[in-house]
Amino acid sequence: MSAKIRIKCPHCSEAKNVHSIDEVCPKCHKPMDIAEEGNIYIYRQGSPYGIAGGFGLFLNGQPYGYIGNKELLRIPVKFGTYNIHSAVGMSRKCQDLQVTVTPENPAVYTKVYIKAGFWTNSFVVEYVDPNLLDL
Repeated sequence: MSAKIRIKCPHCSEAKNVHSIDEVCPKCHKPMDIAEEGNIYIYRQGSPYGIAGGFGLFLNGQPYGYIGNKELLRIPVKFGTYNIHSAVGMSRKCQDLQVTVTPENPAVYTKVYIKAGFWTNSFVVEYVDPNLLDL
């Protein structure tokens, strides 16, 4: 499994998987001009309950599409602090994770999964050891 590159177009705000950060947007066909300084890797851990629907993915409150079951995404970002949130449908309960991408720490590795609860399930975003990922 290799990481899919997920980019949010600065022109039309559409989040899409691309093969290279140098591509044009598949929706509006404008150059994406991404100034990649670092990367956030997000892995969706497989669900023991067989839940295969996509989890909504948000960085700093902005939608970044969905992440599928056992999918690994690489999101090119500028240096800075990012809040990672995940949700499905009406469920907004998530243990968010705040990460900082810097020149000293240009890659951040995280995972998202469902934590079963008594009344409702919640989403958890946490750090993951990059050695556990197939990069």
